[in-house]
Amino acid sequence: MSWKKLGRSVSAAIVLCATVALAQVPLSQHVVLVIDENSSFSSVMSDMPWLVSQGNAHGYATNYESDNGGSLLDYLWLASGSCESSANCALPAGSHNFNCNGNDCYYPGTTTSDAITDNNIFRLMNNAGISWKVYAQSYAAAGGKPTTPDNNNGTHYYRRHNGATWYSDILKNVDGSAGKIVDLSQLSVDLANNALPRFMIIVPDGAHDAHDCPLGMSSCTEAEQLAAADQFLSETLEPILSKPAFQPGGTGLIFVTFDECGGGTNAGCNAAVYTSILGPRVKPHTVSNIPYKHQNTLRTILDSLGLHSYPGATAAAADMADFFTSDGDKPDVVINWPASSASLVSPVALEAAGYPTSGHSIVGWRVYVDSVGKYNAGALPTVDPKISMGTGSHTVVVRAWDSSGAYGDQTFTLNVQAPHPAVTVKTPTNSSDVGSPVNIQASAKPTSGHTISKWSVYVDGNTKYTSGATTGIDPDVAMGLGNHKVIVRAWDTSGAHGDQSMSLTIASKPGVVVSTPAVAADVVSPIHIQATATPSAGRGIAGWWVYVDSVGKYHAGAVDSITANIVASAGTHTVVVRAWDTADAYGDQTFTVEVKP
Repeated sequence: MSWKKLGRSVSAAIVLCATVALAQVPLSQHVVLVIDENSSFSSVMSDMPWLVSQGNAHGYATNYESDNGGSLLDYLWLASGSCESSANCALPAGSHNFNCNGNDCYYPGTTTSDAITDNNIFRLMNNAGISWKVYAQSYAAAGGKPTTPDNNNGTHYYRRHNGATWYSDILKNVDGSAGKIVDLSQLSVDLANNALPRFMIIVPDGAHDAHDCPLGMSSCTEAEQLAAADQFLSETLEPILSKPAFQPGGTGLIFVTFDECGGGTNAGCNAAVYTSILGPRVKPHTVSNIPYKHQNTLRTILDSLGLHSYPGATAAAADMADFFTSDGDKPDVVINWPASSASLVSPVALEAAGYPTSGHSIVGWRVYVDSVGKYNAGALPTVDPKISMGTGSHTVVVRAWDSSGAYGDQTFTLNVQAPHPAVTVKTPTNSSDVGSPVNIQASAKPTSGHTISKWSVYVDGNTKYTSGATTGIDPDVAMGLGNHKVIVRAWDTSGAHGDQSMSLTIASKPGVVVSTPAVAADVVSPIHIQATATPSAGRGIAGWWVYVDSVGKYHAGAVDSITANIVASAGTHTVVVRAWDTADAYGDQTFTVEVKP
């Protein structure tokens, strides 16, 4: 297993440097950043009781100022330590002018995005193999792409509040970065599966971040905006705070800040914004009056992730060390994989990093399963054993000693399941709105030494589709309007089965089925596309468009099926096949193809 996933070189010199840099900021297994909008410190203290109560219990800053007026600029400070605009700030060393303002980063006089190529936290995490996601509210409804514009499809989603989408790493999908920006609905799935990444940005939409009025209100007061934002934070962060990493003995951190205090005017107001840091390693009831800005938050996040390349102004920024208790008298142990309470199959792969006390080095490791030693290693900064465990619940202790004689450890629980097939649903995505019939495309990988023997698809507990011994299925399943729980299940010849569950909303729009090409297929140009559409009751199909990489390439009229041959260059392309009905509602299928020479 590659150590890249842990984001740490095995060089002793780098490990020693890391211990010095992290003497004050503890390493964290999970770090969360939430950014709200356009509110002053005093307004938050008056009108966000849940957030203020959490800040009082953990810690908050009283002298924290935003760097710029204009939303996007502050989001960029929190990602790359620069406003990326010579017109709006003195560019820190290592950063450049990308023509950014409070709304966008465009070439002057155009609407063409000027992708930011400066170093940034997303690139650093990709290079280090640190898992991350951006959970953006209303992202799927708005269009679900990094380039989806503000308020698309009538939503309150703002691209300018999603700083990741302006960096070349995401726009060019480096290391699959575009797929790491997901809809907020994925957060509940990852929480349920104990699959939270190391770093998370939670992006509320405008109706829940104090930028717009709450849903259903055409006019409102600032207090009502802040109340909606406070309720969102309570409902979204409390399930995270209940996880072991954020309970006593854990290492989780949550940062909540505001882009600026300008009241929506896109102008700085030279006053403090409210910023809190929550977590079990924050000194309780910390009230810091040290002057801080967004680059200090970014510096602290980087240190808590064990990253020591500091983009832009973070190179000279202090971390927010006054918030933390110090574990400098014993080594730090960080478990990169698996998450506590995860359900896995044996043998269980572990990945851990050890950070010694200042002036010392890691000299030994032990892994205990239910108090029995199962693995030991010597003077390594990282370990990645695979340990056999019986079916059931286990308590695992990973312990590292350093040359001072002190040891540190992490304790967590695991649930080991009997081996079962792994089911992957390619389409539709969880929590999506689709038309009926629903085209379900899924594949399954059997347990070792076996083959897939049969399939079933259940809708609200009722069997809607069955199939035999095949590695993949693509049925069209009819469902009534409304919400449905869908389970896709595959058995193998061992008798075990694996599932994927989805929540789908069937809307009054066409159900589009693409029969050719298959999802993720390798094709040649021209791309041969065959699709059919089924309208809702009482409607007909009125028209079609096929988009390749967001550019319209084919159009048809009032027909129930199409056959198109579309010329495309070699490489990977995203294809959207969309049909409208006579009520002007549309349904679509989105898939990728690899065009070969």
